[in-house]
Amino acid sequence: MNRLSCSEFKAAEKIPLVIVLDNVRSLNNIGSVFRSSDAFRVEKIYLCGITATPPDAEIHKTALGAENSVDWVYMEETGRAVELLKGEGFSVYAAEQTEGSIMLDGFNVDRNTRYAIVLGNEVKGVGQEVVDLCDGSVEIPQFGTKHSLNVSVAAGILIWHFFCGLHS
Repeated sequence: MNRLSCSEFKAAEKIPLVIVLDNVRSLNNIGSVFRSSDAFRVEKIYLCGITATPPDAEIHKTALGAENSVDWVYMEETGRAVELLKGEGFSVYAAEQTEGSIMLDGFNVDRNTRYAIVLGNEVKGVGQEVVDLCDGSVEIPQFGTKHSLNVSVAAGILIWHFFCGLHS
């Protein structure tokens, strides 16, 4: 199927996108984010706060080994991760419904920009103090009765949007 080995993935060019998980509690969601990040060659994942880290059997169950291919780092405070990424030149956006958030279908990805997207806790979303540190918020348009998506589903949609924008 022409799949990369883990070492080939590590050496392969990545898209300039980092995913930051802010207090994500579900190990299955964490594993799923690793798997989507592997599929589209995301640069790195920051696991923050109560977000669990590999090695973990439950993360592995949905990551299927992507926790070994995608680079990751743990940081106790999500705000510190955001500040660090901004200091490294990333444009950091919270995936959150906020006043002034940019709808994803109207968010134009600049191929010359490095991006980080912060995704939040399954119940509380991205912490307000973290939202305040970000350069802005991006929102996935929704047209049904619910006003939120599962964090791993949202991550997949966002990663795909940025992948397409960075490769157009």
